[in-house]
This record gives sequence, C-alpha cells and structure tokens, in this order.
Amino acid sequence: MLTTDRAVDHSTNKIQSTTIYQMPPRRPYTYGLQDIAELLRRYIVFFGIFILTGLALTILASLLYTKIYTATSAIVFDRNDARPYEAVVELRKQERDKSVMETELDVIQSRVFAGTVVDALNLVEDPDYNTYLHPIRTEGNGLIGSLFAPIVGVLFSNEGNGPEMVRRRLISESVQRNRAISTLLSSYIVDRRGDSLAMTIRVRQPNPLKAATIADAIAERYVEWTAKLTDEATKNTIAYLRSQQAELAGRIANMEREIANFATNSDLTFDPQDDLLRARMEQLNEQLTIARVDEAGAVARYNEAKGLLASTDEQALGRVLTSDQLDRLRTEQSRLERVRAQLSSKFGKNHPLVIDADAELQATRAMIGDEAQRIVQELANNSKVASIRTEKFSTEVALLQKRMEGRNLAEIRRRELERDLLAEQKRYDQIVLRLGDLDPERGERKASATVASYAEVPTSPSFPTPSFVIATGSFGVFVLAIIGLMVAEALDNRLHGPRDVEEVLNRPNLVTIPNLKVPLHSLQMPHQLVVSSPGSVFSKAMRNLCMAWEAIDRSAGGKIVMICSPSNGDGKTTITLGLAAAARAQGLRALILDFDPNPKGAGFLLGAPQADTALSNFLENKGDLKSVIFASPSYPFLEVISSRPNLYGVEVLYTELRGLYDLIIIDSPALQHEEDSVWLASRVDSIIMVVAAVRTKERSLVDALNRLSVNHPVILGSVVNFFGKPENQDRPSWFSWFSRRRYKASGSPIGI
Repeated sequence: MLTTDRAVDHSTNKIQSTTIYQMPPRRPYTYGLQDIAELLRRYIVFFGIFILTGLALTILASLLYTKIYTATSAIVFDRNDARPYEAVVELRKQERDKSVMETELDVIQSRVFAGTVVDALNLVEDPDYNTYLHPIRTEGNGLIGSLFAPIVGVLFSNEGNGPEMVRRRLISESVQRNRAISTLLSSYIVDRRGDSLAMTIRVRQPNPLKAATIADAIAERYVEWTAKLTDEATKNTIAYLRSQQAELAGRIANMEREIANFATNSDLTFDPQDDLLRARMEQLNEQLTIARVDEAGAVARYNEAKGLLASTDEQALGRVLTSDQLDRLRTEQSRLERVRAQLSSKFGKNHPLVIDADAELQATRAMIGDEAQRIVQELANNSKVASIRTEKFSTEVALLQKRMEGRNLAEIRRRELERDLLAEQKRYDQIVLRLGDLDPERGERKASATVASYAEVPTSPSFPTPSFVIATGSFGVFVLAIIGLMVAEALDNRLHGPRDVEEVLNRPNLVTIPNLKVPLHSLQMPHQLVVSSPGSVFSKAMRNLCMAWEAIDRSAGGKIVMICSPSNGDGKTTITLGLAAAARAQGLRALILDFDPNPKGAGFLLGAPQADTALSNFLENKGDLKSVIFASPSYPFLEVISSRPNLYGVEVLYTELRGLYDLIIIDSPALQHEEDSVWLASRVDSIIMVVAAVRTKERSLVDALNRLSVNHPVILGSVVNFFGKPENQDRPSWFSWFSRRRYKASGSPIGI
C-alpha cells in the first residue's frame, strides 16, 4: 500500500509550513556499471563522435610523430670504492652500497658532467643540441618534417645561418653551451637494476648514428672524468697535507720556546719552598681555627656576664663570675647576714648593733658589685684580644693564599701549554703518516669504473610504436569519454528520473509513465484507452495513480485534486483524462474542472463548450449546476466543466461538487506562463505535480514549488512522464489521434 511520510488534515485546510524551496544539494556521484550504461545510452551520439574523433587523432599522431632511435651503452663500477684522499681510514676503501650508487647516478646526470660531454663532442656546433642554430633536416624528422621542410628551407635559405649568424645575433657562448647541456640532459637517461653495480645509459636521438656516438661518449667520458677527479683530489690532498706539515712544524717550535720562557719568568722550577708554603699554610689554618674558637668563647662569656649583671640575679651571677676576692666577699656577706639576723631577733631592728650590721652588710655588697664589674671588664678585654688574634691569623692566611694561587695559576698555564704542544706533535705525526700512505710517487690512480658495453647503432625506431600509440590512445580516449560523460551528467540540471524528482519535491513519486513515442494506428482518446485496453502501460499507470490518491488523499477526506506542471507539454492534460477515466472505471464519481485557458485543455479534447456564462449564472443563483456540466458523448462519458480560472464563488462551486462527486480533478494552467495555478492551489485539497523526464529542469520545478508555497498547498506527490527509452511496440490507437490533433492545433507534437 502506498503511504506518505506525513498526515494530511483537511479539517484545518493546510498543514504544510511556509517553506522556501531551494536547489537541493547534489548527491554524491557514485557510478556503477548500470549507471555508466545509462550514461552511454543517454549520450550515445556524443560518446560515439568523441571515440571516433579520438581514434582518428591517435592514428594521425602515430603517423606524424618524429622517429626516435635509442642507443644503449653500459658502465660497471668496482665493488670497492677507492678514495685515498679521505681522512677517515674506514672511508678510503669502502664497499659500494645503494646510497653510493644513487650518488653516482645523480652525478652522471648532473650539468657539470654533461658540460664535459658537450665540450668533448663540440655539441655547441650541433643544431640538434644548440637550438639557437638553424636545424638540419634529416631522414628521421618524420612526416611533419617532410611536410614543412620546403617552408623551412625558404625561410632559412639565406647564407650565414650557421654559427657566424648566431654570433652576429649577440648570443653569448655560455648561453649556447647551457642550451646544449639542457638538450643533452633531456636526451639521455641512466638507470640501474636492484643492487647491480652496472649502469645503463640510453640516448634518444632522431639520428641513430649520432645516438650511438653520444652513448659511447658519455660512458667513456664518465670513466675518464671520475678517474681524473680522483687523481686531482689526491693531489690536492697531498698539497694540503704538506702545507699543514710545514705550518705545524713552525708552530711546534714556537710553542716549545714559549713554554721555556714562561717557566723561567714564572719561577716554576723545582723548589723546596713549595712544601714550606703548604706546611705554613696548614699551621696558620690550625691557629686561625683555635683563635676563632677562643674568640667565640670569650664573646659568649662576656655577653652572658653582662646580661646577668644587668638583671641583678646574684645566684646566676655567682655561677658565671668567679674570683678569690669575690669568694671572700661573698663569705663575709653570708657571715654579716647571720649576725644581723641574730641581733635583729634579740634586740630588734632599731638597735645600734643591728644598724651597724646593716651598714657593714651594705658595704660588703658594694664591694661585691665593684668586683663583678671588674670581672666583666676583664672578660670584655679578653674578647677583644681574641678578636685581634683571629684577625691577624686571617690576614696572614689571605696573604699566603694569594701567593699559592699565583703559583698554581702559573703551573696550570704551563701544563696547558704542554698539552697543546703534545696535541700539535700528534697532528704532525699523523700528517707524516698520511703522506707516507698517499705516496705521491706512485703516479695516477686506477679508475673505479670501466665501460662494460659499447652502443650498437640502432636500426629500428624505439618511438613511435604504432600499435602501442593506438592502444594507449584508444584507452585514453575511452577514459576521457567516460569522464566527459560524468562531467556532462554533473553539469546537467535536468530531471531524468523519479529519484531526481523526489529529492527536489521531498514527496514520493506516485507513478512513472514510460516514454511511448511510437506511431499509433487507431483513433482512441486517452480516457477510452484506460477502459478498452486495461493491460496497457498507460492504463496500469492511471489505475496506480488513482489507487495512490485513494490511499493518501481520499482516506483523509480530500476530494479536490489539482494536476499541475512546471511548463506546457509535460502531459498534464493527458494525466487528468487518464485519472478521471481510471476513477470512473473503479466506480467513483469523477468530474474534470478545465481551468486551463489554453484552448487545448481537457475540455477541448472532450469537445466541451466554454461554460463561463452558465457558471456565472450558477454562482449568482440564476441557474442550476447541470447546465454547467458537460458529459462526453463516448464511453466512459466523462463529465467536465470548461471555464476560465476565477476565484469568485469558487467555494460555493466546490461545496456543491463535493456533495455530488467522489473525485474532482482540476486541469490547471502551466506554472511557467500563468499565475492562475498559484491561486487555485489555495482552494484545493491536494496537488499532483507532473514532471517530464529529461525535459523539465530542476530550477523550473523549484521555481514552481516556490510559487505554490505562497498558499501552503498539500502536495501528494509527483508523476514522472516520458521516462526511459521508448518501447519497441506499437502505440495505442488513441495516441496517433491525440498527437495529430495537437500537432494540427499547435504545430508541434504532444506526448503523454
């Protein structure tokens, strides 16, 4: 059963939100075999022309290409790479690895080496490599050279077109040499296979003899050039080592003299005073330590005694301050205190003996205080003496340390000079040994590479190969054609099928009608075909459309459905007649409202007259509805009202028709040229959008939806017409009659 993704509530008339339709984003383009086959069918003419043109151009190119001959030579390298000029022993004779061979490969293709080949072969005077010179026509120039040779000969037939002409044109020799080097580098390639020590040199040239000559020259020149570079590097190394040897010898002599002078000036010869200075230093350090301990003790005792004296704590003062005189005074004080206590208890406090005892006791205490002051002063003096002793020892230690530091620095400097001298002597010894290893009297070194194979003069061109060019060209043309089809499909904004329409409309596609463009032999109308030929494709499509309307719209209470399309010729009128006939065949009471002002609408095809006056009389209560409705004279006797679009009183007409009919189908004007459908959409229950496959553009459908969205219509879905390839069968009889009628009326054919 056909369903929709939202409910349609006709009691509230409209439920769709006010939406501005926009161009939907393109879905990702993924192509399978079926999609590519469909593209080929759709663009078969373009594809065929492109393939044929590409094949023709490929064959022509294989004939016009200049013949290129390839000559091959080879060189092989020694397993061990001898480098006597290397400073590191391990690198002087190292086994060639992949990185070394890759370096050799880069060197043989460098501009420096190519310049030596250019100079050796004098390629600056060769027009094939120095393109500033006038080209010389050869047999290998191909068909293009043969065709244009006369023209080139006329243009460059004057005398002096050789090297002298180039010099007169003020082209410097360095520029010409660089051009020859660039051309030579582009004419040969060097490669090697895997870990092989052999390199293959391939030279491409229109002249086969010249190709072989250059290939051999590159191989021989590289062997000689590398041997020469090795010999030059060795000689340069020997010259450098000899200069370093002389320089180091002079430097060593100067350093020896410097050490001797420094030792004399700094008095660094052996002397027993060094030990006496260190012994005196140790003794002073011990005395300084003792003096600092004594100073700290004296200061501590003085501070403690001074604090106790100020606090008048006699017991604590007695524990800190001790002397014979102080002990006698304290003993006398104790005796006087006992006597006073006895007299006071015997005679009382005011007795003369008690007063005398108090006076003696007071005098004794004063003497104790004076003695304590003397002891504290003595402690202060002892503290000062200890500080002076400590300062004295510190000064002596500092002076002695300065003397020791000076001697130590001088000793360090002497040792540094001796180490530098030893290092220079070692370098001198290494240079002497290195010169002995190089042995410059041995002569030139052996080359590290040899020519393994000389080039043979090629007899057949390596390019172009007609079979290869045609095969690759054909494949490339085919791939480009497929890519062109995909690009054309991506740029095509036409609606080709139901899926495209559903993406734009955001509603289901109710029915898809195939493209039936085959001549017909009978004179049946579309609505007659639905009844007389129920097995035809069109009849099945109309029945499915009617069932879809019943399942979606009628079940929700809708009766008035408007058939509209973005433009004329999309099959809107045919769908209207077919849907009405299918509804009548299923026992439904159906009526067609032809509001299309075009005189080729449903009323015209059924032969119905214009009922504008009768309809106006009915809406003004001056006539009945039967005078407005026209019934077709032939089966299935479709009923139609043909009138111009008018919103005046249309609700009265719809109310009457709802009570009399089950389905009211409105044949509306096309949205591209008329605005009537926009306002008719505000009074209908639902809308079915008819889209012509391939013909209708995405922008046209979006514009139509935006115009309809003003009245918030309920769109049931779409009908895709003219879909797919025309079937190879006879058209139904009505199509021939219908096409002829439309062709005579408009001068152009019309399809369903």
